[in-house]
This record gives sequence, structure tokens and C-alpha cells, in this order.
Amino acid sequence: MDQQRSITVRADGNSIVTKANALIEASYNLTLNEQRIILACAAKLDSRKPMPREAVFVLDADEFVELFGSDPRNAYAEMEEAASKLYERDIRRIEGKTRKRLRWVYMAEYQKGAGRVKLGFSPEIAPYLTMLHKRFTSYRLEEVASLRSTYAIRLFEMLAQYSDTGVFLITVADFKQRLGIEDKYDRFSNLKARVIQPAIKDLQTKTSLDITWQGVKKGKSVERLEFRFEEKRQMQLDI
Repeated sequence: MDQQRSITVRADGNSIVTKANALIEASYNLTLNEQRIILACAAKLDSRKPMPREAVFVLDADEFVELFGSDPRNAYAEMEEAASKLYERDIRRIEGKTRKRLRWVYMAEYQKGAGRVKLGFSPEIAPYLTMLHKRFTSYRLEEVASLRSTYAIRLFEMLAQYSDTGVFLITVADFKQRLGIEDKYDRFSNLKARVIQPAIKDLQTKTSLDITWQGVKKGKSVERLEFRFEEKRQMQLDI
């Protein structure tokens, strides 16, 4: 077996995250800090090339704080908690109705004395992060680094997938499935108040997107969601 290859994650917001559209459309539920660790490591990959063999990504607490604006007093505990649970996190549905279950990582550990997370992506996830030549979406890590909601990150990715049209339509059932909350928020008013509106507010405040949305009814119930978005007008001249 090849020696492990350590890839150090630096706080570079201009790094590019690229995911297969099938992964963006998949069903999974990560906490905010689990999302951040996954994205920081994924941004180190060259999506056009194969996953480096035996690659282990190394993210220090200082880089985590600088990249995501986390409170230094809480960063160590946040990273430790996220690393301890990442190994158990999976993707429950990917590529349409295929009932696959994939692990995000084959290893995740937190080195307490060093304040460092080490992570290795599972071989099964590699086709959704690397060797991508069609049906993928890319964005700068900086666009989501300051978001404070895991739902906001997921919604940003869904919108980014349709950046060429500025319109994203999805049924309420599919939206909940993607977020891994099928068993929650049976009342649309709760989904709106707890998930959609906070995510929209986060995106409006901290990203380059200007977003409007509405629920489209079938009979008395909201059946699907319609999001319309565009880049905010720049108020400064390029020098």
C-alpha cells in the first residue's frame, strides 16, 4: 500500500469547490461544521484529475478559524465534535431514485494536542468530487465561508447549479429529502420559518446573490418551491 500523502488545507477563500450535480441533488444531513470541514478539504482537490491515492487532508484550527470566521475559543471543540461524527455520516440517496448509501470519509480523526483534523475521503465519493467533465457545479469557497446555516450552504449549491438561468424549481418533498429532513416540519409554515427563511436571510446577507422565492400551491397545500436569483449589482468600479 502506498504511503499516506498529507495535503495541508490552507485558509484560501478563492479555492474552488466542485461537486457532481448528483452529489448536490443527493440526500444527506451534515452539521454546519461538518459541512465546513468537508468543503475545505474538497476545495483542495483538482476536479479534473483523479483523487490522489492514500490522500489525507490536514486542517489545523488556526486555518479553520481564519477561513470560516469561527470564534477561536470554540473552534477546537467544534472541530473535535465534527470529526468525531463525520465517519458515521453518509449519503442516503444519490443519482435519482437509486438507493445507495455512501460514506463521506474512510477516516476522520481529531488530534487534540495539535488542534488538527485529519480526513480521508472514501473511494466511493471520489467520482462525485474528481474526474468531472460534465454535469458538475463549481463555486468559490469564499462564497459560503461566512454562512452560519448548513441549510444555507445546501441551498446555495442548489442555486449555483442553475446559475445560467437564475431560476430553481423543486418540490417540497424533494427539497426536504435533499436536506435529510423528510421526517421533520410536516407543516409548511414550520419549514418556512425554521429552514427556508433563515437560509434565505443568511444568503442575502453574506453572499453575492439577490434571491426571491415563493411557494407554489396545488389545492390548499404548497407543493413546490420557486427560487429566482441574480448576482447583486456591484457598487464599486474595478481598478
